[in-house]
Amino acid sequence: MRLNACYSNRKEAINVVSLFAVRNSLYILFLLGVLVACKKKEQETPIDPNTGCSNCLPSYATTFSGIFKAGSYTVTGAAITSTINNRVSAFFSNTVVTVPSVANSITVSSVFFNADTLKYSGAPYYYTNLSNVVLSPVSWTVNGVSPIPSFTYKNLKEKPQFGAITAWPDTISRNIGFTFSIYDLNFITAASVIISDGLPIPNVSTKALGLGSDTLTFSSADLSSMSTSTNAIITLIMENAHAIKVDGKDFKMSNESSYSRKIVIKN
Repeated sequence: MRLNACYSNRKEAINVVSLFAVRNSLYILFLLGVLVACKKKEQETPIDPNTGCSNCLPSYATTFSGIFKAGSYTVTGAAITSTINNRVSAFFSNTVVTVPSVANSITVSSVFFNADTLKYSGAPYYYTNLSNVVLSPVSWTVNGVSPIPSFTYKNLKEKPQFGAITAWPDTISRNIGFTFSIYDLNFITAASVIISDGLPIPNVSTKALGLGSDTLTFSSADLSSMSTSTNAIITLIMENAHAIKVDGKDFKMSNESSYSRKIVIKN
């Protein structure tokens, strides 16, 4: 069964991957706009009291006054040591948005992830952790300032998972393309694979993944815009997201995982 993700902001996704290539910062992946979750057709059950949120209701919104993300991001490669970084972010907006926006970013009194106080910066214009955090549990506390309400919410949703990847390449040929398989994708509302040639203004190719096991082919046509590169990267990024409503404001709550591999692109 295929789960189709909505890709409503491809330009912003490309800009973000550009920042990733320039800064090589894992937390930039938080901003990827390619994982804008589709509206669910099935309604969720009422808010679980174990979330600890007394003023929360289920929401089926597709635009939000705030976006919360907690994720584990892994980077590996044929000749490098794997690194894993846990990052969280909380973004608040003066108008409803689908992805974080510099122009609409606003501040609140304080934001906590579990017991950690998150710091706000004008770059990247959201609250985030300055050191590694533990992602279990995933509990948010917002001390709001109008128009953002105060609330505490424990995200009980699972972290996105996959079982294995076969034929995940170290080197690809843009004139030939390649095929690989990902097995046992679970707890996802959206997932995609992104290839970037790693240039300062990168060329990017993106494909959606299906729930369960899926095989993807990037053809020579898909890779035709790519430049040859020794600094390219292929990324599997997965999201398990839902929305809540607090005092009339909608918020997106997302658990994320990504697995990136540095690769070489040849002709």
